[in-house]
Amino acid sequence: MASHFDFVDVVVTERDLVVTSSHQHACRLEPRESDLAWYCDLDDGTPTGESDPASFVRWVCPTLRAGRSSTRAEAPIVDVRRAGPQSDLGRLMKRLRQLAGRASGLPPGADLEGRFVYTDPAGILDAALRRRIESWPAAPHGDGVVRPAQLWSITITGEGLVVTSVSWWDSAPALDHQIALAVDIAHRLATPR
Repeated sequence: MASHFDFVDVVVTERDLVVTSSHQHACRLEPRESDLAWYCDLDDGTPTGESDPASFVRWVCPTLRAGRSSTRAEAPIVDVRRAGPQSDLGRLMKRLRQLAGRASGLPPGADLEGRFVYTDPAGILDAALRRRIESWPAAPHGDGVVRPAQLWSITITGEGLVVTSVSWWDSAPALDHQIALAVDIAHRLATPR
């Protein structure tokens, strides 16, 4: 009988990853060897006492934390969020526009491209990376319909560089896409320009 984590096993084998934690509805992947430490948490979104959470895949590189430390310089600002009135950023921008009486809905230094708002003053995300952010392989969604998986956000926090996608499952190509995209962005951030 097939497991609903079979798609994860395909990527683990192809990328030489290790499953370091696994439960009935979630697992964590890490590279066997990597110049930048990272992990990827997957949760199938099965309710466990919460109200119907969405499935998510969350890739984190703790080396690239926001803020300055005595041993490393602050990582450049990179922030990519879903655009639109229903996104967290869309609701925040609407409220800020109301408070400030401004017509523009974008924060300073941000630009809207496709479905996402990009804040990238250092130019880390070139046109090729933006195409990869915008275009994902197909994956089944929570409603069972197969359509392209998609990014939720890319941000640098106190936890590190975090690349999150939501509401898709059971697609080795989509998981591989997210990991490859995140690793490439992490290497660009870690490489001094």
